This record gives sequence, C-alpha cells and structure tokens, in this order.
Amino acid sequence: MKCAVVTTTSPDISAALDGVIQRFSDRLGGARPDLLMVYFTPHHAHDATMIRERLMEQLNPRVLLGCPAVGVIGESVEVESGAGLSLWGATWPGAELQTFHLSMGDAEVPEVTGWPESLPQGAGIMLLADPYTTPPDDLLNGLHERYPGSAIVGGMASGSSGPGAANIISHEGVHNEGALVLAISGTVRMDAVVSQGCRPVGSHLVITKADRNAIFSLGGKPALAALQAVASEVSPEEQELMRSSLHVGRVVDERKSQFERSDFLVRNVLGVDPETQGLLVSDLVRAGQTIQFMVRDAEAAGEELSALLDREAAASETLGQPLGAMLFSCNGRGSKLFGRPHHDVGHVHASLGDLPTAGFFAAGEIGPVGGQPFLHGFTASIALFREQAASA
Repeated sequence: MKCAVVTTTSPDISAALDGVIQRFSDRLGGARPDLLMVYFTPHHAHDATMIRERLMEQLNPRVLLGCPAVGVIGESVEVESGAGLSLWGATWPGAELQTFHLSMGDAEVPEVTGWPESLPQGAGIMLLADPYTTPPDDLLNGLHERYPGSAIVGGMASGSSGPGAANIISHEGVHNEGALVLAISGTVRMDAVVSQGCRPVGSHLVITKADRNAIFSLGGKPALAALQAVASEVSPEEQELMRSSLHVGRVVDERKSQFERSDFLVRNVLGVDPETQGLLVSDLVRAGQTIQFMVRDAEAAGEELSALLDREAAASETLGQPLGAMLFSCNGRGSKLFGRPHHDVGHVHASLGDLPTAGFFAAGEIGPVGGQPFLHGFTASIALFREQAASA
C-alpha cells in the first residue's frame, strides 16, 4: 500500500512530462498505479489529450482521472497562479475501483444518466464534475439516494473555458461534459473531512416560522431581533465579523440531541426583509429546524481545519495512519483568504505528517454534512485514504 505525488510548474508540459512521470514512478517504487489522478492549470488544457496518452502509455494505470483547474495542489505547495500540474497515484493491492461517467443525456426533460446498476455497500465516492453541464443538486441527490452511507467527496472543475470544453480525462478518454465518479472499496477506506471555514457565535436557535429561504422567527421572536440579541452578547471583534461575513448553519441530522460544528451546513445570510424583519438565507428552511449563526474569516477557517485534521490524527490510533489525501479547496481560499500560500495543504501535513497530498482549487467543493453530500463554497473538502481489511 503506497501513494506518491509530484508537481511541476513548467510552462512547457510536453517537454517536462517525461521527467515528471519518471519522478513519480521512482517515488511509487516503479509499481503500476492502481489509481492515478492528474490536475493541470488552463495553461495545459489544450494538451489534455497528450497528457492522457503519455500517462497511459508510460504508467498504464488501472484507473486514471483528472481535470483542469485554476490552481493545483501537490506535495507541499499550492500553485495559485501560473502553469502547474500535479500527479498523484497509488498502488493498492486488493482495492476495488469502479468508475462511471454521468451526463445529462438528451431527454427533453434533463436527467442525469449513466448510473451503474450497483456499487459495493459503503464504498467511498470521489468525483470530478464540469460545472457548466452538471446540475449539482441532481447529481448529489442521485448519489445520496442510490448509495446511502457512502462518503462523497470531490470538486467542480474550475479550469474549463465553457460548455463543451471540460477536458476531464479518464483511462477511457477525454470527456467534455458531465461528471466522472470513482467508487473505492475493498482494501481501501475513504474518510471525509469537510472544513466550511466558519465558527459559531451565540447559541443554537430553533426556527419557529419560515417560508422557502426566509426565516421569520427564531425561538418565537422575530428573526432580526434574535440576531440582534446574539450580537449584543459577543465581542466587538465578532460584532464586526457579523456585519461583514455573517452566515447561518443549519443542522442536517435533526435526530441528534447534541450538535457539533460539523453537524451544521453553512450557508450565506443574504439580507433582511424590511417588511417582515425576517432573514433571507441561501438555503431552503422550515419551522422546527435548528440553526446557529456563524462568522467566517481567515482565523476561523484555519482554526476549524486544524481542529478537524487533529481529530483525524487522533482517530488514526484506531483506524490506522492515512496512506494519502485528496484536497479540494475553494478557489476563494488560498492566499486570497489567508494572506499566504500553501495554507490548506500545510495544515494537512502539520496534523497528519508528510502525507502524499494532491488536489485543486475548485469552483465548488463537494463533501458530506450530517451524512448527506452538499456543494459548498469557501470550503476545504478532503478525502483521506486508509488501509482496511478486504472484508470490512
């Protein structure tokens, strides 16, 4: 069981690719990759076919997946500007890897097509999707309904130029629409870490009146009054964040009696309805749901990511050390949010050691909250791979 990763920032990928492949092969011990992932910036999008062919010819992976992105992640670096390519792969004896391509089909009423008849129960699911041709709600609802209990992690490719130019690659070819999905089972377990980059302010509140995306009352009080009551109890620094970056977290699994930060799906607060004094949010809400006001800044985002990864490090004592990681980070994070490069991958390594890690800056990050997959923003969604018994 081994993973390896290499990166290059060469602007001439045709000339550099042979050397990149050789470095990767050396790090993997010369073994044939069971899984090979490649991410490349738009500088190399016109070379997608050549990249695929060279990887297939020289490495002959069982499964190949990749896509263009505005920035790529590999080893200990996040390439946010300029040309970049990251190559990550694994040799996983006994792993079951099943891939399929989902598209919208040609029906008059669009629907996602290409679903396989079955997947191994509890398989981890990783996906790369074209944002121009893949409706995320239909995609994620379909995955959740068909494969309940599966951790679903991935990202919307951010490096394509428009519909019909996705340049998502696989061992089967170059796909210009839809989503590529990989199910992982057998001797490999996939765990999901979803850091939405917010911290809570105030206490949990129950929605007592709502309609679609409008919250009219919380705990029997007008929603705006409840918000003002929370603001009156927090520090001046948090009050300022509430004015500039207020969010709301909604509990997904209401069956729980106690809630942690990871139980809340974070969505934007869009504004106030002046007539009703209600709050408008980027989510569909109803009476009876539990919410928490949240704020986001660089400090909150870093603290949450570190806490979640430290928890995974502690879990490794019983689950085993991760073999590698796949990191899907929002293209609004990185230096734009943190003021310095390599933040998210640095936190992965700080908590979990020198873990072979790759990924990209996405146009939407996919990961589970409360057991359901969602499309997020300003999030780091991470897949961790661990060895497990084949019968588990």
